[in-house]
This record gives sequence, structure tokens and C-alpha cells, in this order.
Amino acid sequence: MGHVDRQLTQLLRSGSLAGLRGVALGRFPGFEDFADRGWTVLDVLRDRLEPLGVPLIGGIDAGHGDDPLSLPLEPVAELDADAGTLTVGPAVR
Repeated sequence: MGHVDRQLTQLLRSGSLAGLRGVALGRFPGFEDFADRGWTVLDVLRDRLEPLGVPLIGGIDAGHGDDPLSLPLEPVAELDADAGTLTVGPAVR
């Protein structure tokens, strides 16, 4: 859990997330039932990412776990946090 917190803190402090317009998170196998001092990985992610004030969704089948989907780099995408959807356009235009 501390590792996740440190990595996000580094990204925030370095300015690497400046201009971010939304966050789509995958799943985190192995963390489902893990808590550290009452905090889950989702608590850490919310604590660090919600202050950015951008749409945030989680639980998409990309990035981690069995048979994760891959997402293309640099496509046009639409993140609808209210609907909980991420619509990704084609990688090549």
C-alpha cells in the first residue's frame, strides 16, 4: 500500500499529472481483501486522485489480472464518470 502511495505522491509532486483530464483505473488483483491500518488500495487511490478534480472511474478490465485488455496509446477517448464508462477510439486515425 505504501508503494502505491509513494508512486502517486511522486507523480503529483513532480507535476507529471498536470493537465490530466481524467483517470481510468484497472483492477488490482491481490488487493481485494487487503487493508493496512484500515486503508484499502482504493482508499489510497481516492485520497491521492480525487483532489485533482477530474473524472475518475475504476475497475476496468485493463492493465492487471488474467487476460487484461490493452488500451492503445494516444487515441481520442471519452470518460464518463457518472455512467462509469470509458469509450476509446481507434489508435490510428
